Amino acid sequence: MERVSPALLAAVAAGRTVLAPNAELANALFDAVQRVHRDAGDEVWATPRVHDYSSWLREQHLQRQLGDAVAPRLLSEVEERELWRLVIDTAHIGTDFLDPAGAARAARRARRTLFEYAIPIEALDAAHSQECAAFLEWNHEFERRCSALGCVSADSLLGGRGSPGGPIDWIESPQWRPAARRWLEQHGRVLPPQRQISGLSVVKAPSPAAELAAIADWARGKLAEDGFRAWICVPDLNRRRAEVVDAFDAALAPQRFALRGDAREAPYAVAGGTPLADYAPVRAALALLAASVGTVSFVQFSALLRAPELQGSDSEAGSAARLDVALRRRASNDADFSGWLDLAERVARGEQLGPVAAVERLRAALQVLSQLQGARLFSEWVAVWMGALQIGPWAFSRRWSSIEYQAAERFRELLAGLGMGDAVFGTHSRDSAQRILARAARETAFQVQTGVPAIWVSGQLLDPWLGYAGLWVSGCNDEQWPPPVAPVAMLPVGVQRQYGVIPASAESQLALAIDLQSRWQKRADQCVFSLADSGEGSSSMPSPLLPKIVPVGVTATPQPHWLKMLEGAPRLESVWDEQAPPHAGNERTRGVATLRAQSRCAFRGFAETRLDAQPLEQPVPGFNERERGELVHHALQHVWTTLGDSNALQTVGADAEQSLIDGAAARAIESVCQRRDPGRRWRLREAVRLRNLLTTWLQLERTRAPFIIEALEGRDQIARFGGLEFRVRIDRIDRLADGARVLIDYKTGAADPDWRGERPDNPQLPVYALLSPRDLVAVAYAKVNAAESGFVAESERRDVFPRTRRSGLEGMATLAELIPVWSRRIERIAGEFAAGRAEVAPTIEACKSCKLQGLCRVPAALEEADEFHE
Repeated sequence: MERVSPALLAAVAAGRTVLAPNAELANALFDAVQRVHRDAGDEVWATPRVHDYSSWLREQHLQRQLGDAVAPRLLSEVEERELWRLVIDTAHIGTDFLDPAGAARAARRARRTLFEYAIPIEALDAAHSQECAAFLEWNHEFERRCSALGCVSADSLLGGRGSPGGPIDWIESPQWRPAARRWLEQHGRVLPPQRQISGLSVVKAPSPAAELAAIADWARGKLAEDGFRAWICVPDLNRRRAEVVDAFDAALAPQRFALRGDAREAPYAVAGGTPLADYAPVRAALALLAASVGTVSFVQFSALLRAPELQGSDSEAGSAARLDVALRRRASNDADFSGWLDLAERVARGEQLGPVAAVERLRAALQVLSQLQGARLFSEWVAVWMGALQIGPWAFSRRWSSIEYQAAERFRELLAGLGMGDAVFGTHSRDSAQRILARAARETAFQVQTGVPAIWVSGQLLDPWLGYAGLWVSGCNDEQWPPPVAPVAMLPVGVQRQYGVIPASAESQLALAIDLQSRWQKRADQCVFSLADSGEGSSSMPSPLLPKIVPVGVTATPQPHWLKMLEGAPRLESVWDEQAPPHAGNERTRGVATLRAQSRCAFRGFAETRLDAQPLEQPVPGFNERERGELVHHALQHVWTTLGDSNALQTVGADAEQSLIDGAAARAIESVCQRRDPGRRWRLREAVRLRNLLTTWLQLERTRAPFIIEALEGRDQIARFGGLEFRVRIDRIDRLADGARVLIDYKTGAADPDWRGERPDNPQLPVYALLSPRDLVAVAYAKVNAAESGFVAESERRDVFPRTRRSGLEGMATLAELIPVWSRRIERIAGEFAAGRAEVAPTIEACKSCKLQGLCRVPAALEEADEFHE
């Protein structure tokens, strides 16, 4: 366990305030003192007065304000960020910066550096760089605005103001900046750290990922020791946070990602926190507020409708999911929030789903949000927002976990801070106010308060001060240790070096690295320094600062957490299950779609028809592909119902033809829009597309030999194959002048002769031929599309369609001889489906159009198909 300095315990016991240079160290000290009391068996003890310097200064300033009504108010963190943004957005200089938000962050850091190192603003006057000139103007404007508002920024407190108002102690650390250190030396006493002798080792890994895996494995092994606690430093933690979490989850907490959702706490934590907006209650709150402004995409509304936070029970969640499926068939791509709710209520009634609780809660929340319009103060917006959240996504806060509750409380604090900033923010429209709120939630880092666990992963190069059983510092190669020079942006490098800004010079970085390394070696029983090769063939060398020890190679293999769970899972018996129960008499089929799926892959036929495993539709802008196909079918049906034969087509006048096409397009659009209307703009665009497409297609039809329309989009017919019934509708049957007949099926996308072979990709035309074989001389796809209109046919005569040759007929002399071959194939496919054959055995092309990869039991089938095409 870590060793706690007796001086720290004595200071806390005496009621003295103990200050640390940053929040991370303050939390570690506070937790260590708490743990000492707990391990000693104490039941009650005074809360340790351990604070980080910045937050303590804020508290001191607020206390002074209570006794001095005219004292300037301290800007909150979000107020300060937004004020800097306003300054930069309205400035006359530096307008060519590509990233105003980044410029605001850089300016804030530069201003903080001035106070931390006590650099007078006059020292910057001699600088002539564009960056420095911009900063001087921005800083002047920021101070002017603060003065006008009667406020001060937190960084102006860093030098300390007056006496502390009580006894203070401070831990000795190289993280103290000169201004703070001078004030502390004047008003407090220093607490020396615990010193101990450590065993040293240097480790080298073949890659950065292997280095993280080695650290995690080391921590896992050491945790078996009683009371083991470790401090681990990953200097590039901000950039690699996800990798670090994955590595430590795999070694220390794979159970957190099990299907049962094991909620046990992990024995490690990563410092720095994550954006507040990433936590479920906050994410749901921001989603609701964002939906109340402007247009909302279906994806956004669907996520809101199905959000767990809005469901009071599994039954309510099921109703929301069923409504979501129904909406996908009826919804446009976007609408305003009220429009979505209106449509959801209509669809729920039409589908007989009854009132859907999630829709009712969203409606109630929108009504609360709609109470306030126009430009308002933030305090007014905050009150309305909170009311809407309590009705909507926060209605079931009693179900929150500790983490979710803490995140929601932090969000409430953020809202409260915004509500108190009316003087800073002024009035805003709902859209503007919510954009500021969303930005504040993204930029506010949140660290869950669960105490400091046994393994603490830090991204800061600092002295942990406490004594640990183990300490590991990564990234100690000759390029990164000591850290490279990184001057503070917007401040002259010469001025930074003059006033001792550490990152600004190689000498100060080296001195800090030597000091830190010396301290690290005194803070743990075992101190490990590690480095890694780049993993791309280049080798890294240990830093010359490291102890002169031969590096130990590691062979740790990076592993995801699911692999660790798999390793610990019990061995399961493997059973091949390729046979479904025979098709029952009360089960339905999906017409030719069932035969098509069964032919491509038996499992696909079983899954799509008998399990009804269908991909969810995704509303798109305008008409989707299926609807465009329906539009062409409806329009051509109207055209040929009116004309009746090729002779009428040849004799119709240009004006009459255009009127016929326009009427057909209008009727088709009206028919499709009865189910889903994408809006007037898309209707107009589709009318133009249909007009051009039909004009081109009728020109092609004029080049054919004379024909009469015998049947057109007739009634459904029942086809019987394999003892089952399949409902089929033939698009069109033409009769030629000599009495021969032709079957035509419209296709608006790609069309190929996909009906051939023992396992055809699409047996649609053979099925049609079997239903109407009399006098049949050709079957064809009518490819009606703008790119390439034409016929794809199986024909025994070359004069049936323009620019098509006589087909090979798979070696048969006539189509009449080929039809029995088709019949045998269809009977076999239907018989396999009826018998319950369901093995995963796709044809070469099948997997390209399949959406069942998540359900398919043998993914290798897909891989083999891909390899074939490669």
